[in-house]
Amino acid sequence: MSASAAEARIRAKAEAVLREHFPDARIVHEFPVANVRLDLAAITPDRLALVEIKSELDTLSRLEGQVRGALSVGGPVLVCFAPRWAAAIREIWTSKGLYNVEWLPETDAGFANLHPMRLAPNQDRYNNRALLWLLVKPELLEMARPFGGKSGHTVTELQALAHDNLTGLEIRRGVMAALRARRFGWTCDQPAKDAP
Repeated sequence: MSASAAEARIRAKAEAVLREHFPDARIVHEFPVANVRLDLAAITPDRLALVEIKSELDTLSRLEGQVRGALSVGGPVLVCFAPRWAAAIREIWTSKGLYNVEWLPETDAGFANLHPMRLAPNQDRYNNRALLWLLVKPELLEMARPFGGKSGHTVTELQALAHDNLTGLEIRRGVMAALRARRFGWTCDQPAKDAP
C-alpha cells in the first residue's frame, strides 16, 4: 500500500467522524495552526475541531509539536492513528502530558475509544489570542475596523484592537466566520457565508 493510500484510508474515516459530530462544520484539509499543519479542521459557526492523522507509513517525529499547536488554540483535538502506533503514541501522550486529546486507534469500522462527551462544547477552552493568530491581515482588519482598525496597522495592532474590544464569544464567532468564508488553496468544503 502506498503512503498516500494509507493516509487517504484514515483521512476518510476521520472526516466521517467530524461530519457525524460536527454536522454544520466546514471541513478543511491541511489546516495551518501555530507553525504546524494539521490534517483536518472542522469549523462550525462557533467551534473549531482539529485532527492529526498518522497512518502506518507515517512517522511520529512531528506529532508532539502538532498536538501542542492544536492544543494552544483550544477546542477538540483528535489524533487518528493506525494500530501500529498504539504503544508509541501511548508513550507520547503519557510522558509528554498530552491528556486533553482524543487518541483514536483505527479499526476496520472507524476508530476505537471515541468519547463523544469530550467533543461536547462544554469541554472547549479557547485561547482568544491564539484564535486571532489564525487570521490573515484582511480578516483581522474586518474584525478591528469598528474599533479604529486601519489598513496601516500591523497584524499585532489589529489583533490587540480585536482582543481588547470584543468578548471571547465575539472573537470566537468572528474567527470562525472568517475561516468558514476563506478560500483555502487546498481540498476543503466550499466557503460558507454565515448570517451576521
